[in-house]
Amino acid sequence: MAQTHTRTRRRGGHGALWKDAWRAIAGNSKRFAAIAVICAVGVMMMGALSSIGNDLRGGLDDFFDGTSMHDLTIVSTLGFDDDDIAAIRNADGVADAAGQRTESAYTRIDGAQASATVSALNDRHLDEPYLQNGRLPKSDHEIAVTQQYLDDSGKHIGDTMTFTPETTATAVTAVADNTSMTTDSSESDTSDTDSTTGTFDDGDYMIVGTVIDPNDIVNPSGPMALVSGAKTVYPLFVSSDAVVDTESPYTSVIVSVSGAKELNTYHEDYTTRVADTQKAIETIQSEREQARTNTVKDAIRQPIEDKLNEQKATIDALPDTNPAKAVAEQKIADAEAQLSSKLDAIPTAKWIIRDRNALASYADVKTESEMISRLGKLFPILFLVIAILVSLTAVARMVEEDRQLIGTCKALGYTRHETMLKYLLYSASAVIAGGVIGDLIGLLGLPFVFTKRMLHILYVIPTYPLIIDWTIGIGGILLFLVLITGSAMVVCGGSLRLEPAELMRPKAPKAGKTILLQRIGFIWNHLSFLGKVTARNLFRYKSRALMVIVGVVGCTALMTAGFGMGNSALTLMPRQFSEIATYDVMAVTKPADYDKVQDDLDKDSAVKSTLPLHVESATLSAADGESGSSGSSSSETSDEKLTVQLMVVPDGESLDGYLDLHTTDGEPLTLKDSGTGGASGKAAAIVTANAAETLGLQNNSTVNLADAMMDDADIAVTGVAQYYTGNIVVMTESAYRQAFMADDAGSGTDAGSDSGDLQLNADLITVDGDDDAQISFADRLATQDEYLSVVSTAKQTRDFSKSFMIFFVMIGFIVVMAAILAIVVLYTLASTNISERERELATIKVLGFRRKEVHGYVNKELLLLSVIGIAIGLPCGRGLLGFLLSQLDLPGMNIVPNVAWYCYAVAALLALVFTLMVEWATNKSLDRIDMVGALKSPE
Repeated sequence: MAQTHTRTRRRGGHGALWKDAWRAIAGNSKRFAAIAVICAVGVMMMGALSSIGNDLRGGLDDFFDGTSMHDLTIVSTLGFDDDDIAAIRNADGVADAAGQRTESAYTRIDGAQASATVSALNDRHLDEPYLQNGRLPKSDHEIAVTQQYLDDSGKHIGDTMTFTPETTATAVTAVADNTSMTTDSSESDTSDTDSTTGTFDDGDYMIVGTVIDPNDIVNPSGPMALVSGAKTVYPLFVSSDAVVDTESPYTSVIVSVSGAKELNTYHEDYTTRVADTQKAIETIQSEREQARTNTVKDAIRQPIEDKLNEQKATIDALPDTNPAKAVAEQKIADAEAQLSSKLDAIPTAKWIIRDRNALASYADVKTESEMISRLGKLFPILFLVIAILVSLTAVARMVEEDRQLIGTCKALGYTRHETMLKYLLYSASAVIAGGVIGDLIGLLGLPFVFTKRMLHILYVIPTYPLIIDWTIGIGGILLFLVLITGSAMVVCGGSLRLEPAELMRPKAPKAGKTILLQRIGFIWNHLSFLGKVTARNLFRYKSRALMVIVGVVGCTALMTAGFGMGNSALTLMPRQFSEIATYDVMAVTKPADYDKVQDDLDKDSAVKSTLPLHVESATLSAADGESGSSGSSSSETSDEKLTVQLMVVPDGESLDGYLDLHTTDGEPLTLKDSGTGGASGKAAAIVTANAAETLGLQNNSTVNLADAMMDDADIAVTGVAQYYTGNIVVMTESAYRQAFMADDAGSGTDAGSDSGDLQLNADLITVDGDDDAQISFADRLATQDEYLSVVSTAKQTRDFSKSFMIFFVMIGFIVVMAAILAIVVLYTLASTNISERERELATIKVLGFRRKEVHGYVNKELLLLSVIGIAIGLPCGRGLLGFLLSQLDLPGMNIVPNVAWYCYAVAALLALVFTLMVEWATNKSLDRIDMVGALKSPE
């Protein structure tokens, strides 16, 4: 009967324990809310940052699928014909392939010449532009443009526009022109081989729609476009009916891979499938290159040979005694020899096969999504630590308050786990409640707001999917749940080791001790009574003091890092153009127009000085065996390529006053013609720090540089220069000749004097006047048709600052998180402090302390601890900023930590304000202390 009675009582006891556990949540709601809020913030940041990265990648993948974006693209030095396209379609793994006709052109924007790229829509619907408004072109004189073109030109759908081909012949026709052979008697007959039109029909084109070019999704007015500093090139799309000669070669081939559309474009299985298809295409590459070369040569040879054969027939009809016959025969022989020589000089066609990594937008999204995901793992760690501290404080206080109850439960025979149930349930409920709220905000709320608003600042992708990865959300809750309930178990375990009799007696107060400050007489003796009490209390409650300091340190460090990040970003462009690129305007023209524009600049009174340059776009990649040589974590593969601006400085010219090339430590760099050490004998160049970090380069590394004509050479890196925005490679003329013009090196001719020399096409210009005068000068140059691109450093700086709203949003987000952190921690600890010292505070109120004196008695401790936390948090924030920026891998940006004095001041002031807000809130608790109830004996 006794055993049965015990089991019945224990079953009832379990119900009582559960009821008591649920009542504890209502009775300790403030502590419960503190744990829940900190957990919510930590889980929210973990889920939100991870989701934003997934949404960004998923948005681009959906966009590419919707536009049937190519998986591979192939370009050739001699173009492609239908036989090439058919052979590529038959390669293993190829779902479809289409020939693409594209032409560089000029159009007019507000009377000024602007660059454009005209592309014909293909019948396979690959790389189809995304339609925003209107429709795609269907007839020969219809055209689709981007919204940027309409905004800049002031035109609307239904208006007309014109464009002019940049060249008057295709690349193959140019080869034919250079190799046309005629005799004196047939010169007029063969003049029709010269091309006088471009790829597409001349005349007016009606604008029928606005589109997004899937090959370039960077927002043209966003920070990414401004950082690159590249000239604006407007994508234009026409119908295939606009092509003048349908027999003309294709400029490129775009390929879709079988099964690739069903895969995420950033997943490894997609990359593997595309790589396998690329290898299959490479198996037919050499055969098709030779076939294309023969076709081009035959197209050049046949009409000339026909002309020569006609002339031979005419000459053969002349009598042998005619003196003109021998002369004509000699001319025919000379023409045949010249034709043979020219045909032999035509290089074999060269294919270059690229995957989506060649697209700057694709690589940027990959880099940025990885960066956001990394931050999603780093930021929650701080909040996890704070959550553990808050839960330790809250549960420890609950255990202390329930000391007698715990002793009673032990005396009644409850086990350790049964007694601990209340506190585990309390902490677990707080974590789950906060985790669920954090998941709802982090996985649903913030990504929706962020992707719909902020990502459009960077990219023009029309929509972003809301990808909810519940494994991240559940994993975040479980992480907090395990660690916080584990902390609760540790706290409870200490009390449960005591005997019931000891637990049911009030805990003896800590014995007073002589503190260190008392031994320093000249300080201690000058403290007031309340000052001495404050000092003793700080040393008496060391754990609580430590938690306050840690909370304030975290808050201050977060805000310092946030403000420092904004300051570093906003000073990026001003530092670029005050420390490194000290010129005022960069003007790029065609080589044929360079002499004319240089003469005009020399006569312009607004121009102080100019530096002639050869500028072109190039591709930089690590040479074989060099990737990762510096140990950089960024260079994980040897296939990474960067688009850079190649600057070639003519021999005898100096960069002084235009470019101040120096290392990140400030050591000046000088241009060299060739490398030293292991790279001895190779042409030398200076690369920028961002490119060097990405590719894992250092001094005397070897890097592969491919120029605009797809010729490549291994270059010795003789310096890594600090450069904040964009990537450049700087070489001397001699080094450039050695790398790309070896046949003409040492010719001794002046630059620009013949086709074998360096073709100058740009100037770095310094201008008289302030920023407005410099911008006005650049605008004036931009209206002249000879200029392809004119960039004012003053205007770029202004536009950059306006476009960096995303950093202000990040700063605001960090400040809000820091405020939540500070307020929750300080309020929890302040409330705990008051509840623990309720009898002490009631005593001083009975002794006649006024309300403000009681407030000061408690608040002085919190304020002093906060000041200590702020003092430690400011340098910690600088360190945190450096760490965060090392994790930021923004394409083309080298953000260097730069924390101005006002960033420290604002962070310290806000941390102090948060402390005062908490003191104001807890003052009400001090006023409500019941002196009689608090002073009653607990026994």
